[in-house]
Amino acid sequence: MTHRRIAPGLGLALAFVALASCGSAHDVGDLDADDSPVARYDWDPADGGDSALMEGTLELIDGCLCIVGAGETDGLITVPVFSRSLTSWDADSRVLTYAGRDYALGDPVSAGGGWGPPTSAMIIPGACEPDAWGEVMHVQSPDLEPYAG
Repeated sequence: MTHRRIAPGLGLALAFVALASCGSAHDVGDLDADDSPVARYDWDPADGGDSALMEGTLELIDGCLCIVGAGETDGLITVPVFSRSLTSWDADSRVLTYAGRDYALGDPVSAGGGWGPPTSAMIIPGACEPDAWGEVMHVQSPDLEPYAG
């Protein structure tokens, strides 16, 4: 009888632990590690954003994750500042996950957003330098899929 009384209580406790661990926490991988090359900030897609477009390839340059421009911005090196709620980083495979899709170094990306100086609300890795105008790109896109239009 004792086992029957403990088992339902134990089941309830395990169910509570399982529910607590299934919260809306976003696995950011190595995003917040001291040596993370990814610039990031808190931006919620529901807040809207700017509509400037940066197209290029994802590159790791001297320890900083950058977008190297293509097309009209050919060769322009930009530090993208990604939304923490949409981003994770895997340091071992050097893969950025953004909005649930993986992007490897060299992959083409297209990011909407705007340029401006880094703010105190952003985490900019020490290896990342703003562009010649002192700006970074505040990525405000629901995805990084190359523009097809």
